[in-house]
Amino acid sequence: MSRLADIFSYSATFAAIAFALFLLARFRDARLSIPLGFAFALYLGIDDLLTALGGQAGLAFVGGNWNWSGKLYSLALAIAVLLAFRIPREAAGLVWPRRNAGSSLVATCLLIALSATLGAVFRPDAPDAETLAFQLTMPGIVEELVYRGVAPALFLGLVAGRREPGASPWPAILATAVMFSLWHGLGLRGGEFGFEWIPAAYTLVGGLAYGWLRFHSGSLLWPVIAHAGGNVIFLLVPMVI
Repeated sequence: MSRLADIFSYSATFAAIAFALFLLARFRDARLSIPLGFAFALYLGIDDLLTALGGQAGLAFVGGNWNWSGKLYSLALAIAVLLAFRIPREAAGLVWPRRNAGSSLVATCLLIALSATLGAVFRPDAPDAETLAFQLTMPGIVEELVYRGVAPALFLGLVAGRREPGASPWPAILATAVMFSLWHGLGLRGGEFGFEWIPAAYTLVGGLAYGWLRFHSGSLLWPVIAHAGGNVIFLLVPMVI
């Protein structure tokens, strides 16, 4: 019961931080919609809640050592929000890359190379087949859809047919990168918050890079490739060296 209380408390705190970041951005741009900013924060809070609950025995419907169920709950929520708010495919990055192909390819390769370097430094244990399958699919696809697709669209008010901005929207990129970093580094157990700086730091860098890449290319495809490829190469490099 205390674990469930921690999950609900953490998700509520997570949503409150997201809304605070939105309000900070709105001080600089009053055109941002407060109701949609609240939707942005609530969405991230519910996404965190469903992802965590998917890891609990009672709500997990897929077996294995990884949280497949939580990721699939997160994916279902993202699809539901896309439909409910009528977010255009272009606004969520659900289109083929439309611009800056060369520089997007170079950036993707550099991000994967950075993950390879981190793998050589931290030397994680050799992965099994399930670990490789999970890291190749779930984090890259689902987390990019959440943090570089749906969440920025709500933050920017790109609903009901509104199109994405022409330039990279740095307030949205920064806010979602910070939330992505906290999601990996912040924890709550036994009513006490803890913070792990190393995962928070490199996911902040990754979040900024993936966010820039999504708007630079106009698509989620390159961030998904960079994220999934980076996760897999991080695990495989120690096996080679």
